[in-house]
Amino acid sequence: MEINFESISFTVAIASIILAIVSLVFSILFYRWSDKSNKQTFELSKGIENNTRKIEGLFDRFYSDTFGLMKSNYEAMQSSIFKTSLSSGDSSQTQEEQTETIIISLITKTKVLTRETVCHFMDNLYPQKKLSHNEINTIIDKLAQDRKVFINQNMISLSRKESDSESDEGEN
Repeated sequence: MEINFESISFTVAIASIILAIVSLVFSILFYRWSDKSNKQTFELSKGIENNTRKIEGLFDRFYSDTFGLMKSNYEAMQSSIFKTSLSSGDSSQTQEEQTETIIISLITKTKVLTRETVCHFMDNLYPQKKLSHNEINTIIDKLAQDRKVFINQNMISLSRKESDSESDEGEN
């Protein structure tokens, strides 16, 4: 039995060419799949980052609200036990800061408001603050000056910086 090295060599060469073509096809496929997976992972990480920011904002709000409520309840218990007068509420914020927070919260919930709507809201739901419409409008103007809200004619909305997190909600 005679071994023909030329035919074995030719067969091995053809097999190596076929393997090279198959490996090239696989490498192209794997590159495309990994690129597609990388893009999906990037999009998901952006969504996670946006949601994390929203959760941190909510946590900060709940944190401040919770301690404000605890302080109010503590003072109410003290006043009923010791018959002392109540304080005006959370002492960590001034009246103006509390009003700013209320106005921003209202705009966040409704997206766009007028000055009259804000004044009406403050009159009906926070009469104890006894703010005149001029004082409310001054606070709105200060929020616009601080670029927290945007005023176009008589319409008030959150500024672009504040509303970016709101627009991300629609994407997720």
